[in-house]
Amino acid sequence: MKRSLVVTAVSALVLLCSAQYLRAQRPWYRGVLEIIRQLESDTDRYKSSLDKALDQSSLNGTRSEDEINNFVKRFEEATDRLRSHAEEQEHAPNSASEVLNRGRAINRFMTKHRLGTEAEGDWSRVRNDLNRLASAYNIRWRW
Repeated sequence: MKRSLVVTAVSALVLLCSAQYLRAQRPWYRGVLEIIRQLESDTDRYKSSLDKALDQSSLNGTRSEDEINNFVKRFEEATDRLRSHAEEQEHAPNSASEVLNRGRAINRFMTKHRLGTEAEGDWSRVRNDLNRLASAYNIRWRW
């Protein structure tokens, strides 16, 4: 009984030390989590201003409106997957690349359609977050 208690305690200590060691070996994840949180917050703001801008534009009710809404939905899903990886401290450059590529599609739409200063300003913040994400993952990135 006493021996199994000691073995359990030692095992728990080894697991705790291993987790601390892994965190020390992966300093990138803290910065990435902060970037992703900011990206999600800025994306929520952008999505809201985009919805307002679309409702007041000639794109309201068109196929183009459906297209951008689909782009944003897929962008948010990709960002959620990336956050999941980051929370598990997994280095996931492929997931980061997917987020960036989905952002590029939104950027093409935003460049083609002028939707007002609020939506464009909010998109600019998301773009800055994406640039920071590319840098954190050491991904060569061009819009």
